[in-house]
Order: sequence, then structure tokens, then C-alpha cells
Amino acid sequence: MSETRFASAVVCFDVFEVDLRAGELRKEGRRIKLQEQPFRVLSYLLERAGDVVTREELREKLWSADTFVDFDHSLNSAVARLRDALRDSADKPRFVETVAKRGYRFIGSLRPANPLLETSQPAIQERAVVPRRAAGRMWMTAAFFAALFSAVAIWPWHRKSADSQLSRIEVVPLISMRGFQATPAFSPSGTLVAFRQSDFAGNAGIYAAAVRGEKSVQVTNHPGDCCPTWSPDGDQIAFTRYSGKTFSIYVVSALGGTERRVYEGTASLGSGISWSPDGKSLAFPESSPSEPTRSAVSTVSLADSSIQALTAPPPGSLDHEPAFSPDGTKIAFIRSSVAGVSNDVYVMPAPGGQPKRLTFDNRPIMGPPTWTADSRDIVFSSSRSATTGLWRVSPDDGTLRPMAGPLGDAKWPSIPAKGNSLVYERWITKANIYRLDLKDTKHYEKTPSALVSEKGYKARPELSANGKKIAFESDRLGFWDIWTCDVDGTTCDQVTDLHGTAGRARWSADGRYIAFEFHPGERSEIYLVEVPGGEPHLVPTIPGADNLSPSWSHDGRWLYFASKQGSEPFQIWKIPFHGGSPIRLTNNGGIAPEESPDGRYLYYAKYEQGGVWRMPLEGGEESEVLEDIEGHGWAEWALRANGIYYLKYGKYPQVSIDLFEFASAKTIPIWSLEKEPGWGLSMSKDGKSIVYIQNEFSESNLMLVKNFR
Repeated sequence: MSETRFASAVVCFDVFEVDLRAGELRKEGRRIKLQEQPFRVLSYLLERAGDVVTREELREKLWSADTFVDFDHSLNSAVARLRDALRDSADKPRFVETVAKRGYRFIGSLRPANPLLETSQPAIQERAVVPRRAAGRMWMTAAFFAALFSAVAIWPWHRKSADSQLSRIEVVPLISMRGFQATPAFSPSGTLVAFRQSDFAGNAGIYAAAVRGEKSVQVTNHPGDCCPTWSPDGDQIAFTRYSGKTFSIYVVSALGGTERRVYEGTASLGSGISWSPDGKSLAFPESSPSEPTRSAVSTVSLADSSIQALTAPPPGSLDHEPAFSPDGTKIAFIRSSVAGVSNDVYVMPAPGGQPKRLTFDNRPIMGPPTWTADSRDIVFSSSRSATTGLWRVSPDDGTLRPMAGPLGDAKWPSIPAKGNSLVYERWITKANIYRLDLKDTKHYEKTPSALVSEKGYKARPELSANGKKIAFESDRLGFWDIWTCDVDGTTCDQVTDLHGTAGRARWSADGRYIAFEFHPGERSEIYLVEVPGGEPHLVPTIPGADNLSPSWSHDGRWLYFASKQGSEPFQIWKIPFHGGSPIRLTNNGGIAPEESPDGRYLYYAKYEQGGVWRMPLEGGEESEVLEDIEGHGWAEWALRANGIYYLKYGKYPQVSIDLFEFASAKTIPIWSLEKEPGWGLSMSKDGKSIVYIQNEFSESNLMLVKNFR
């Protein structure tokens, strides 16, 4: 089809319609949200349907010569978002095919929206005289008429079927209790749901509730209990218990009572357990003290406590959230990079064997996958698009499609072995950025006030050097991006629009640049953007590694960052701001580097073992400065000349902002938080203000989907 005819046509393929004039993609008449660049890629591929469109042609078509972008990443992201919108797969494409080392080709069957215009004799003749496009198009006219008559015949039935299915689906709260209800698990019969309960008043543990009724039973009472799973007969519940760096698995009667520990080991960064349908074993993520950032799916025998490893993930990867299929033949699980942001669904035979990758999005996945009762599909929660929702994928052919029914953010789904229900957790959270002004180094001046309170979650705030702006990461528009606001909460600007996961924004001393980490695929990278209005670009660091947590030297000449390769722990590196080779600084681990105000020392946390450490910048032995910071709290401390300000977690749910004073080597409480904190803490360069995240409103409810299919 010529570009001229295309410009005025609505082009159709499969269940999709593309209005090139209006710039709209529709599926069965419903508009599908698609950003500008992915739509332009689609338009150009449609114009050249059947032909290979090279990456160079797409560059010339979509980006002008004077536009500075990371082209490879931008094009890859645009194609990935296009495939998401079309529910297409790179491995088994139906529409957009990748031609290795060349470009892309549209391979779907096109049909015009108006057959009288598009099947006229001139159009047929036009196709006949273009030999290089003949292959794949000569059959288009005949296919169009066949598709047209087929569509006319099946459309009323299809529409009625879809509408009637949606009308039967009901989504209702499972139970109304105070606090948080999370990590739900259906009993095999579908009559009971076990879950984790917490009300932030000291009452926490595993509970079980009937599906039809408000009655619930407290099964355990430990705040570290999580992630229940049912025995095949429904008489017992297995769950995990986290205590410090220890991870244990217990089994208890579904009515409560004496707990039996069946496993104890190193706490894994992953979670989730699953009871085998034959009742003989539990699958779980297993880590070792020597490699805490790597976990394999293993099983523990309930008869003799023997352990069998089922997977062997690459160094620096986590296999976790296992789920047995109801027929007992397969196990689904999640494989993540160590940064915890890139996740995909895998499946393997239950006795062990080569895992098969089912998704290729490198996107966050919330909770374990679950199986449909017939063991044919896997259902999981993912932010594959701008919002978190439920998806289902076939383990046989990898067919992926969104699920109808769940409302709002849907996480941690569970389906019983019998019945036609589904339960999931739905989080509703509002997190604000607060500022605590100090009267002196040890005392606050007044009650903290909210700086930024717009919608969406926020994390890791950072004040600019002059104290007039604040940068932070937020998901207010769906994807995690970098934002800035004035310190009075006004003039908020979106700095990045990368449709991925960006975070850990760090200001340069002159306020011209923000360095941040971004996760474009399986690995994280360091990016830089000039503010306001600059285009983010990649800072080349360590290829094939996880590179994150940047910071600046005081003179602005260097960027520090943390990098992890394979099974090694994170290490601290630095690279010249204007380009050059990275230089390794640590040998025993390190993340979240901070240069001391006098320029003599480098302070850093340790992701694998916790604590804040320091070493001379000119080289020398390291020493531990502060033990209170755990590995996951590496972004929750700020360095000043007099000491370290940090979030201190006391007996649950007590959290405070404390100062570890260098001169006295004592910890001094500054402020007790009134509500649960979010992630991140930083301080103004003059040492007079602390910024942190506090959840103003946060709840998690269990939602029941009736008539699920």
C-alpha cells in the first residue's frame, strides 16, 4: 500500500484498527493507549508491511539528526511498548518480527477498513507492479474478503460472549479488618483464605478467613510471619518467618496451635513458598551466607527435612516465588536481577530440569504466580504497562494476555484448586515528602511539615545544594520517573519519561545536573540529565553489570557509583564526569557512596551485610562506623561533618530519625515518626534540614473475584 493511500486510511489487522490520521490504535473499537514514538514505529512498519525496515531507516524517520538520544535504547523501548500494546511477543511474533542485526518487519495480515476503497482495480494493479513487496501481499485481497465474512459471522457471538463474561464477574472485598491484609492464599477447596495481617499496633501474624463471612481466625502472632500456603488436604498452613538475617519455614494447623519448624537458613531477598500437590515437600527460595544476593528454588522434604535444589540461576540472580501447578507436573517461579527491579516468569518440570522463560519484559512482578485450576495458564501481577495488574500466560506457547475483572492495583493473586474464584491484594497508598528542620545538630526546631503531597508514591528524596529544589522518584503517572519540585511543593516538573524504573536522583553541586539509576532491561545503568529540559543519556560504566546508586564528588569532577558483577558483592567505583575509564575503590563490598565534607574519606553502606563503613579516599583499610543500618536500608542515611543521620528501626512499629555522633560515638534520637516511613532519607548541604518519606495513608485490602475463568 502506498504512503499516499495510507495517509487517509484506517488500517486493520487481527482485532486492531490503526487510524493513521488521528494517531489512534483501537482494539475491538476501544482505544488503546500508545505513546507517540511507538505509534510512529507502528505507522512506518505498516507503510512497509512485509518489508524489513532497518534500524537506520527508523532512526532517520523518527529522530532528527540534531536530536540527542540513546537511540538503541529509545528504539528498543518503543518497540517493546508497541509489542505490549499489541500483546505481541518478540520470541513468537504475530505482528512485529525482529530481523537479527537488521531491523523489524510487520508480518501481520492487513485488511482495509473500507473494502470498496481498498480493493478497487487500481489498488490491485498497484500492488502487482511492485515486485519487492509482492511476497506476503498478493494474497491480501482474498484474505481480506475471507476475514471480512468470517468477522461478520463471528462478531455478534464474540461480543455477546465477552460482554456476558464481564457481566458475570464480581469483584468484592473479602474481609473488612483494620490495618493491612496481604499475601493471600486460597485453600484447595476455595472456602478459606490465609493471609498476613498487620495493624501497626503490635498485632500481626497469619490469619485465615472464610470466603463467605467476616469470621477470621488468628493462626500465628509473630510480626515476621508471611506468605502462607496450604497443605493439599487443607488441614495445615505453612508460612515463612523472618527474624534478622534468618529465614525459617514453619507448619501449623489451620486453626492455630503448636508450630513445627521444617527449615532454617539465610534470609533470601526473594520470598514465597508452595506446598506440593502430593503433600510431601515445600518449594522455597534458598540462599547461602556466602552468596546472599543469589537464590535458587529448592524443595524441603516434610518427612526428613532433606533439601533438593531445582534451579541454578546465573550469578547475581534470584529465583523465588515458586508455585506448583495443581496437577503437580510443573513449577512456575520468578527470576530477578539482584537489583530486584527486572523480573520475569519462568516454568520448569516439578522434579527439576531446564527452566523455560515465559515473559521478556524485565518489569516488576508483585508476589508469586498462581495457576488456573486446570493447570493450563499462569496468572501473575506485573506493571507491564503503566499500572500494576494481573496477566495470564500459557506455559506451552507463551501466549500472554491481560485479565479482566480486578480493579485498581492488583498484586499477589491466588486461585484455588477447585471453584471459580480468585483473590488478590489491592494497595492504596499516599506517601508525602516531609522536611524536618533542625535548631542545632541534636534538636529539631519544629514539627515536620509536608513538602510534596501530590498523588502517587514517592521515594528517595534529595535536596539540591542551594536548598531550593527537591528531586525524587515517583510513580504518579504510572512508571517510576524522576521529578523535581520547589521546596514549597510548587512548580513540579517531570524530569524523565523513560517508561521504566528510574530512581536515586542526585544533584550536582552546581544544580545543573541530576545523576540517577535507570533499569532499561535486565541490568541497571547510570544516567545523567541536565535540568531543566535536558535529555537523559547513558553514562558508560561497567558493561554487563548492575550499575546504580550514583553520587557526586564535592568538586563535581567525579561520579561515584556501585556496581555488581556476577556473584561478587556490590563494589564502589568512580568515573570522571566528562568521560573516562572507571576506577574501582573497594574490594569488600559497598553501595550508596558518599564523599566526606572534608574530602578525606569515602563512606558507604553494604548491601549484602549491612552497616555504614568508611575508607580513606587515598586508599587504605576500611572500618565499620555504624551497625544499625541493614542492607535494605542503604538509602536511608545522610552524612554530615558531625555524624550520620539515619532511620532507626526499633521494636515494631517504632521508627525514629537518629544521629550517630562521631565525637561521642553515641546515638542521639532526633524525631520519632508518627507513621510508617517510606524509602529514603537525605539532608541539606548546610545540615539544617532532613527530608524523608512518610506514608500518610496506606492500606491493603483483599479482593475477591467471583466467577473467574
